[in-house]
Amino acid sequence: MPADLSTIEKFIDSFMSSQIHQIFDKQQLQCAVDTSEAWIWRARAQVLLGLRDEISRTDAKPSGNTQDFPLEAKLRAQNIPHSLRKMAADLPKTIPLAAQRAHEKGIIGEVVPGYFDDFGVVMKIENNDVPTEQRRSATVPYSFLDPDHLDALRKIAESRFLAFAWALGKIDKWCPEKASELVPINPVNAIWMDEN
Repeated sequence: MPADLSTIEKFIDSFMSSQIHQIFDKQQLQCAVDTSEAWIWRARAQVLLGLRDEISRTDAKPSGNTQDFPLEAKLRAQNIPHSLRKMAADLPKTIPLAAQRAHEKGIIGEVVPGYFDDFGVVMKIENNDVPTEQRRSATVPYSFLDPDHLDALRKIAESRFLAFAWALGKIDKWCPEKASELVPINPVNAIWMDEN
Protein backbone atom coordinates (compact mmCIF):
# COMPACT_ATOMS: atom_id res chain seq x y z
CA MET A 1 0.00 0.00 0.00
CA PRO A 2 1.73 3.19 -1.07
CA ALA A 3 -0.01 5.32 1.57
CA ASP A 4 1.10 3.27 4.58
CA LEU A 5 3.51 5.68 6.19
CA SER A 6 5.15 2.98 8.28
CA THR A 7 6.56 1.34 5.12
CA ILE A 8 8.12 4.42 3.55
CA GLU A 9 11.17 4.74 5.81
CA LYS A 10 11.91 1.02 5.63
CA PHE A 11 11.51 1.10 1.85
CA ILE A 12 13.87 4.04 1.38
CA ASP A 13 16.40 2.73 3.91
CA SER A 14 16.58 -0.60 2.07
CA PHE A 15 17.88 1.19 -1.03
CA MET A 16 19.86 3.97 0.60
CA SER A 17 21.94 1.98 3.06
CA SER A 18 25.70 2.33 3.15
CA GLN A 19 26.19 -1.13 1.67
CA ILE A 20 27.25 -1.10 -1.95
CA HIS A 21 25.55 -4.38 -2.88
CA GLN A 22 22.47 -5.90 -1.36
CA ILE A 23 20.97 -9.25 -2.11
CA PHE A 24 17.24 -9.23 -2.79
CA ASP A 25 14.95 -12.13 -3.38
CA LYS A 26 14.17 -11.75 -7.09
CA GLN A 27 10.54 -12.82 -6.70
CA GLN A 28 9.99 -10.44 -3.77
CA LEU A 29 11.57 -7.59 -5.74
CA GLN A 30 9.42 -8.37 -8.80
CA CYS A 31 6.31 -8.36 -6.60
CA ALA A 32 7.26 -4.92 -5.21
CA VAL A 33 7.89 -3.57 -8.74
CA ASP A 34 4.54 -4.97 -9.91
CA THR A 35 2.77 -3.32 -6.97
CA SER A 36 4.51 -0.04 -7.69
CA GLU A 37 3.50 -0.19 -11.36
CA ALA A 38 -0.11 -0.94 -10.44
CA TRP A 39 -0.32 2.07 -8.14
CA ILE A 40 1.36 4.40 -10.61
CA TRP A 41 -1.10 3.19 -13.27
CA ARG A 42 -4.03 3.92 -10.95
CA ALA A 43 -2.67 7.36 -10.02
CA ARG A 44 -2.19 8.27 -13.68
CA ALA A 45 -5.63 6.89 -14.53
CA GLN A 46 -7.13 9.21 -11.93
CA VAL A 47 -5.39 12.21 -13.48
CA LEU A 48 -6.73 11.22 -16.89
CA LEU A 49 -10.17 10.62 -15.38
CA GLY A 50 -10.05 14.15 -14.01
CA LEU A 51 -9.36 15.44 -17.52
CA ARG A 52 -12.02 13.25 -19.12
CA ASP A 53 -14.80 15.83 -19.04
CA GLU A 54 -12.49 18.48 -20.45
CA ILE A 55 -11.34 16.13 -23.21
CA SER A 56 -14.91 15.16 -24.11
CA ARG A 57 -15.97 18.81 -24.22
CA THR A 58 -13.29 19.44 -26.83
CA ASP A 59 -15.03 16.96 -29.13
CA ALA A 60 -18.19 19.08 -29.11
CA LYS A 61 -18.59 22.30 -31.06
CA PRO A 62 -20.63 25.27 -29.93
CA SER A 63 -23.97 25.26 -31.73
CA GLY A 64 -23.88 27.41 -34.85
CA ASN A 65 -20.18 28.21 -34.40
CA THR A 66 -17.40 26.57 -36.37
CA GLN A 67 -14.59 27.78 -34.10
CA ASP A 68 -12.94 25.45 -31.60
CA PHE A 69 -13.48 25.81 -27.90
CA PRO A 70 -10.28 27.25 -26.32
CA LEU A 71 -9.42 23.92 -24.68
CA GLU A 72 -9.96 22.04 -27.92
CA ALA A 73 -7.59 24.38 -29.71
CA LYS A 74 -5.07 23.95 -26.90
CA LEU A 75 -5.32 20.13 -27.00
CA ARG A 76 -4.98 20.09 -30.76
CA ALA A 77 -1.99 22.42 -30.53
CA GLN A 78 -0.45 19.94 -28.07
CA ASN A 79 -1.24 17.07 -30.46
CA ILE A 80 -3.31 15.10 -27.95
CA PRO A 81 -3.80 11.80 -29.78
CA HIS A 82 -7.20 10.32 -30.48
CA SER A 83 -6.15 7.20 -28.53
CA LEU A 84 -5.84 9.30 -25.36
CA ARG A 85 -9.39 10.51 -25.87
CA LYS A 86 -10.54 6.88 -26.21
CA MET A 87 -8.61 5.85 -23.09
CA ALA A 88 -10.22 8.64 -21.11
CA ALA A 89 -13.68 7.62 -22.32
CA ASP A 90 -13.06 3.96 -21.43
CA LEU A 91 -11.59 4.54 -17.95
CA PRO A 92 -14.83 4.03 -16.00
CA LYS A 93 -14.93 0.49 -17.42
CA THR A 94 -11.16 -0.08 -17.27
CA ILE A 95 -10.53 0.85 -13.62
CA PRO A 96 -12.80 -1.89 -12.16
CA LEU A 97 -11.23 -4.44 -14.52
CA ALA A 98 -7.73 -3.33 -13.49
CA ALA A 99 -8.64 -3.46 -9.80
CA GLN A 100 -10.02 -6.99 -10.11
CA ARG A 101 -7.02 -8.23 -12.14
CA ALA A 102 -4.50 -6.65 -9.77
CA HIS A 103 -6.29 -8.12 -6.76
CA GLU A 104 -6.60 -11.59 -8.29
CA LYS A 105 -2.89 -11.55 -9.14
CA GLY A 106 -2.02 -10.50 -5.58
CA ILE A 107 -0.55 -7.19 -6.74
CA ILE A 108 -2.84 -5.09 -4.56
CA GLY A 109 -4.35 -6.08 -1.26
CA GLU A 110 -7.70 -4.32 -1.27
CA VAL A 111 -10.47 -3.83 -3.80
CA VAL A 112 -13.67 -2.08 -2.86
CA PRO A 113 -16.30 -4.47 -4.26
CA GLY A 114 -19.70 -3.61 -5.64
CA TYR A 115 -20.70 -0.68 -7.75
CA PHE A 116 -17.39 1.12 -7.12
CA ASP A 117 -14.92 -1.69 -7.95
CA ASP A 118 -11.71 0.22 -7.45
CA PHE A 119 -8.33 0.03 -5.78
CA GLY A 120 -8.95 0.14 -2.06
CA VAL A 121 -7.15 2.69 0.07
CA VAL A 122 -7.02 1.95 3.79
CA MET A 123 -7.52 5.10 5.80
CA LYS A 124 -7.55 5.69 9.54
CA ILE A 125 -10.80 7.12 10.78
CA GLU A 126 -10.15 10.41 12.51
CA ASN A 127 -11.49 10.53 16.04
CA ASN A 128 -9.60 12.80 18.39
CA ASP A 129 -11.28 11.16 21.42
CA VAL A 130 -9.45 7.89 20.73
CA PRO A 131 -5.65 7.40 20.92
CA THR A 132 -4.05 7.16 17.47
CA GLU A 133 -3.05 3.50 17.85
CA GLN A 134 -6.65 2.53 18.72
CA ARG A 135 -8.31 4.29 15.82
CA ARG A 136 -10.07 2.08 13.35
CA SER A 137 -9.50 2.08 9.63
CA ALA A 138 -11.78 1.82 6.62
CA THR A 139 -11.14 0.89 3.03
CA VAL A 140 -12.42 3.46 0.57
CA PRO A 141 -12.36 3.47 -3.23
CA TYR A 142 -9.41 5.38 -4.68
CA SER A 143 -11.76 7.56 -6.72
CA PHE A 144 -13.60 8.71 -3.55
CA LEU A 145 -10.54 10.49 -2.17
CA ASP A 146 -10.41 14.27 -2.09
CA PRO A 147 -7.92 16.13 -4.33
CA ASP A 148 -5.33 16.50 -1.52
CA HIS A 149 -5.29 12.75 -0.81
CA LEU A 150 -5.25 11.92 -4.53
CA ASP A 151 -2.27 14.23 -5.00
CA ALA A 152 -0.46 12.72 -2.01
CA LEU A 153 -1.02 9.15 -3.25
CA ARG A 154 0.13 10.10 -6.75
CA LYS A 155 3.33 11.60 -5.36
CA ILE A 156 3.97 8.55 -3.18
CA ALA A 157 3.35 6.20 -6.12
CA GLU A 158 5.64 8.27 -8.36
CA SER A 159 8.39 8.34 -5.72
CA ARG A 160 8.30 4.58 -5.19
CA PHE A 161 8.23 3.98 -8.91
CA LEU A 162 11.17 6.34 -9.36
CA ALA A 163 13.07 4.52 -6.62
CA PHE A 164 12.59 1.15 -8.33
CA ALA A 165 13.52 2.54 -11.73
CA TRP A 166 16.69 4.02 -10.25
CA ALA A 167 17.58 0.95 -8.17
CA LEU A 168 17.09 -1.34 -11.16
CA GLY A 169 19.18 0.83 -13.47
CA LYS A 170 16.27 1.96 -15.67
CA ILE A 171 17.30 5.57 -15.11
CA ASP A 172 20.83 6.81 -14.54
CA LYS A 173 20.18 9.70 -12.19
CA TRP A 174 17.72 10.56 -9.49
CA CYS A 175 15.37 13.25 -10.78
CA PRO A 176 12.02 13.50 -8.95
CA GLU A 177 10.86 16.21 -11.36
CA LYS A 178 10.82 13.62 -14.16
CA ALA A 179 8.92 10.94 -12.21
CA SER A 180 5.70 11.58 -14.12
CA GLU A 181 7.54 10.91 -17.40
CA LEU A 182 8.81 7.43 -16.48
CA VAL A 183 7.72 4.48 -18.56
CA PRO A 184 6.95 1.04 -17.08
CA ILE A 185 9.77 -1.05 -15.66
CA ASN A 186 8.17 -4.27 -16.91
CA PRO A 187 7.63 -4.65 -20.68
CA VAL A 188 3.87 -4.50 -19.95
CA ASN A 189 2.32 -3.13 -16.76
CA ALA A 190 1.92 -6.02 -14.34
CA ILE A 191 -1.85 -5.53 -14.19
CA TRP A 192 -2.20 -6.40 -17.86
CA MET A 193 0.63 -8.94 -18.15
CA ASP A 194 -0.35 -12.55 -18.89
CA GLU A 195 0.48 -15.06 -16.19
CA ASN A 196 2.65 -17.14 -18.54
